[in-house]
Amino acid sequence: MVSILIMDVSGSSKATEDIFENLKWLEKEIGTWLAGDAFSHVDYRMGDELFILSSRENYTQFIAIYAKLLWESGDFPLKCSFHSADMKIPEGDPEQWSHEAIKDTRNALDQVKKSYIQDFASPGMSQEVDIGLMYATDILNHMTDIQRQVACLKLGGMLQKDISAQLGKYESTISAHYSKSRGRQLASILSFLSEYYHVDDGPIREAFRNSFERRMTS
Repeated sequence: MVSILIMDVSGSSKATEDIFENLKWLEKEIGTWLAGDAFSHVDYRMGDELFILSSRENYTQFIAIYAKLLWESGDFPLKCSFHSADMKIPEGDPEQWSHEAIKDTRNALDQVKKSYIQDFASPGMSQEVDIGLMYATDILNHMTDIQRQVACLKLGGMLQKDISAQLGKYESTISAHYSKSRGRQLASILSFLSEYYHVDDGPIREAFRNSFERRMTS
């Protein structure tokens, strides 16, 4: 079984060098998220795209959500297409694979690039998942910087009092930012997806937290 993800920067023809540096940073961080996989592949392709493979079924959609949560370039949203396929891992360069599942993932990405309300796509995606990810798109694309920081720390498992101490703000202020970020709703969407696809996203959430902390201290 192979889980596939292609992420593309929307509007990249107008992007600055910072956007591409962010992609390179994501490539490195996502590589650490998949370190325990039997097989994984993460590649920042020339231009504006990340190509990701994992041996864990239905895992890359969670990578997409957590990657978008780390993505700070709101004017250039990440469009994400994910898929899982019952396929053997062929020998050779994954960049040269021509399996139908990768083509289907690419076609789904081409379709979602045209959408203003949805940043996630998957071949044969169910209606309930589509609606959940449409809501996640709205949440992720409308956070302010401070709301994103608070949501990242909360989703990473940090207590409110510790977030307050780290960011130097009152707990009531942290609570207000978290409420406005709709981080609680995003956590519910992640919980729904975890149950729907029978995936434990705990390991990737921990890895995501480490990535966010590295960004905060860099």
